[in-house]
Amino acid sequence: MRVPFAIPAPALKLAAVAVFSVVVALGLAMAGALGHWSSGPTTATTVQATVLAGSPCNGDGLERVSYPSGGGTQEARLDACGHEAGEKVEVTVGDGVVHLARATAGATVDARPFAVVLLIFAGIAGAWFTQIKRRD
Repeated sequence: MRVPFAIPAPALKLAAVAVFSVVVALGLAMAGALGHWSSGPTTATTVQATVLAGSPCNGDGLERVSYPSGGGTQEARLDACGHEAGEKVEVTVGDGVVHLARATAGATVDARPFAVVLLIFAGIAGAWFTQIKRRD
């Protein structure tokens, strides 16, 4: 005689809550990883600036530049070195911070989404391992 396969109702509820929790955690983590809650400058613009005072690359590496802002000009410190006074450079201005427009630092690929997915899978694996050890 064959007994029909039946899953108890509490187990189904528990599975539904677990799946829902994982989906919500993945959604929130991916939204954060893709920068939806980023606190970086959102109004960065590229402008042509004039170097007012250059600095050699063996010193502190801060130069003074002047760039057009609104109806006038504004001065700022640029974290660069090796430019001559009067030289034109492209800078990116955003929230009072000035950087060279084409300067890159570090990796060119944003690895945050991949890292968040790995972190979530590590949490799931840890929870699974805890359940396995609890049964012993």
